[in-house]
Amino acid sequence: METALDLGRLLLHYQPVVGIDNGPVGMEALIRMDHPERGLLSPAAFASDLDAPRLARRIGCFVLDTALTQTQTWHRQGLALRIAVNISACHLMDQHFLSDLQAALAAHPDLPPSSIEIEVTETAPLLDFDKAGETLLACNRMGVLIALDDFGTGNSSLTYLQKLPAQTIKIDQSFVRDILNDSRDIAIVTGVIKTAHMLGIEVVAEGVKTQRHAELLRKMGCTFLQGYWIARPMPAAQIPGWIAGFQPTLSGAFR
Repeated sequence: METALDLGRLLLHYQPVVGIDNGPVGMEALIRMDHPERGLLSPAAFASDLDAPRLARRIGCFVLDTALTQTQTWHRQGLALRIAVNISACHLMDQHFLSDLQAALAAHPDLPPSSIEIEVTETAPLLDFDKAGETLLACNRMGVLIALDDFGTGNSSLTYLQKLPAQTIKIDQSFVRDILNDSRDIAIVTGVIKTAHMLGIEVVAEGVKTQRHAELLRKMGCTFLQGYWIARPMPAAQIPGWIAGFQPTLSGAFR
């Protein structure tokens, strides 16, 4: 990972998030490594390095700068997309995180802070909830949004929702993929959606793989979708063409 950072072998792909009523609304920035022998690697191949204390801040700053630079370009092209960036627990809790975020915002003055969403993985070991909450509140004061990613997979879902300021919940794909066959997953997803609506929080369903999933989620009240049925992660250069060719189906779900 350190060599990849030094040699510029890290890059970002982008996976669309769509609103059922208004089409593409944003992108999630997903890190990749261009390995000289193994080719393009997904985070599964180097997951343990992403939160390593010696590298987490460097990786986080790379993701912030790259994602914001690309999103500013899209905005200048007339594509007013929101960008979601994943921040590791180690970088979030770093004393320099807020200054890193401020520097990234200052370097992209044409990009509204409200178009930036910091994703905090719900399985991340945030040992100091008070400090994490203060940091995320400071992000909100800058105008930056907060999302709780992989929601429902950890042991502290309700604690995260109670103590961390968030404008979005992203329901983990492990619950979404079986809603067609598992009544328990239907009950869990429905409960999360209803709770979020009561709190005034947006809900994104991750891992949407079929039109049947999309249509059921719409009936359940989930208004934002992400997954392979909509689009796989892709290089930034493909995004404008994908958006230009995007069309809703007659049922109101998207592909």
